[in-house]
Amino acid sequence: MINIIKIHGISDCYPELIEGTSQWYYCQESKKTFCDLYEAEEIVKLGHNFEGMNCHLIHYPEGTVHSPFEMKSNVYIEKPIWNNGKFNFLVVNFNLKVIQIYSYEPEYIRLSVMQELPLSITPDCYNLMLKGYPLMLCRDANDGIYEIIWPESKKIVIGKTESLIVRDGNDLYFSRWYEDPEYHESVIVRDVNTGAINEEFDGYLRVLPNGIYWRI
Repeated sequence: MINIIKIHGISDCYPELIEGTSQWYYCQESKKTFCDLYEAEEIVKLGHNFEGMNCHLIHYPEGTVHSPFEMKSNVYIEKPIWNNGKFNFLVVNFNLKVIQIYSYEPEYIRLSVMQELPLSITPDCYNLMLKGYPLMLCRDANDGIYEIIWPESKKIVIGKTESLIVRDGNDLYFSRWYEDPEYHESVIVRDVNTGAINEEFDGYLRVLPNGIYWRI
């Protein structure tokens, strides 16, 4: 007989595994139409009320739900990243016009603000996201420019199909896709200060729950 565990406290949102862990899932929840952060920003800029986007955590295997935040109008809570036993959340509060970076420790059910920045620090929220490690607030592939906004300010030129995988010291590992005519992917390692390519190889990097990366 199939074993079904009823998850309480959330509804109408699909759980997805959080990269870098095998025990935690996230669910983004909206009151009405699901949208991304940039689309939410556009709704607010047009003078409309954005109903809000919340994010819940579910622990495997027992299905315990953690809800660090409450749904609020004109507040968008992005999916978290896993950071050495803690979660980091990007929260954009359009009411206060601020970008907030939160840390959530599930072991202690403790939520704290790590950093608060003015929303004006970035032209818009297109491709705005948290990345590791160390923790960074970035804008991914905006017109061929990769931008680190916090905790330092850097811009480098990248390819239009590149997206950041991970940072290791001064090395930024990007995934790049291309078609010739078949679909392929490669990994490009760039210098964080100059954008110069230090290494390039075909294939993939895949992070494991223990923090090790497989090169395939």
